[in-house]
Amino acid sequence: MSNPNVLTIQNGSADPVVKVNVEANIALVREHTTDYQPDFIMFSELSTTQYFAGVLTAQPFDIAEPIDGPTVAAFSDLARELHTYILLPMWEKGKIKGEYYNSVVVLDRQGELVQGTLPDGRRVRAYRKSHIPNQWNNSPEAPGMNEAYYFRPGPGLATFETEYGRIGILICYERSFPEAWRTHAVNGCKIVFLPTAAHWSVRAETWPIELRSSAMQNGIFICASNKGGAEVTERERVFTGGSMTIDPFGNVLAEAPYDVGPEAIKATLEIDQVEQWGKRYTFFRDRRPELYLPIVDIDRDAY
Repeated sequence: MSNPNVLTIQNGSADPVVKVNVEANIALVREHTTDYQPDFIMFSELSTTQYFAGVLTAQPFDIAEPIDGPTVAAFSDLARELHTYILLPMWEKGKIKGEYYNSVVVLDRQGELVQGTLPDGRRVRAYRKSHIPNQWNNSPEAPGMNEAYYFRPGPGLATFETEYGRIGILICYERSFPEAWRTHAVNGCKIVFLPTAAHWSVRAETWPIELRSSAMQNGIFICASNKGGAEVTERERVFTGGSMTIDPFGNVLAEAPYDVGPEAIKATLEIDQVEQWGKRYTFFRDRRPELYLPIVDIDRDAY
């Protein structure tokens, strides 16, 4: 198996108009692929819109799109043209009225939608963010977020089959749930992609610690794209950037600057390192799932 090249786009400040952001993202990809052939391209969380979840207004619902809409079609054409997989984070309008999701669509080299598989075998057309934060903060230095007002939680931790093996996706806040990383690893993911739009400086300090630890503890590659730079909606937010690619041993293969965007990083993933990790570290051999039942027991009367 060849080793995939990954192009990670660290998005910058977005325009209020979706079409403008779509065109800007496609231009960014073209700029960074003139002499580089990626096998995967990924953008930051909500890559086709501004980060709007700091307000309580119905206006953002007007710009959500279905998966079968023009935005996915544009990136489908790009995937086919460049013969690459594209992971497209987007503000998705569900098929049922009133359902909206923070989603990532996976497109293959032919521009076709790659369906994901949930742990129970159900198929899905995108990964939908499963852990939804609602952390309000009136401080100008650290404005909060009301994502629970906008996003319905997804149905579960879907995985996607590619020619390089199985991949998983987590979105932003979900990086802080070790159970999610371990679930992807146990389910055979070799790469986990993490589109993010993080803007709290204190979280920027822990960002590389969380990601390197998660990669090393689970024996996976992590490709993380965090939006960078100032964006003004209800107030100014400075997204912290620092996108990075990490190997299964916790080594940083590529890293983007902090607090600015757009930027891009490139890395080649030596996929055999996933197998090498399993021979070097015996964490999965020595796991004791029967000891961890309290974290999956949903009968709260037991506590």
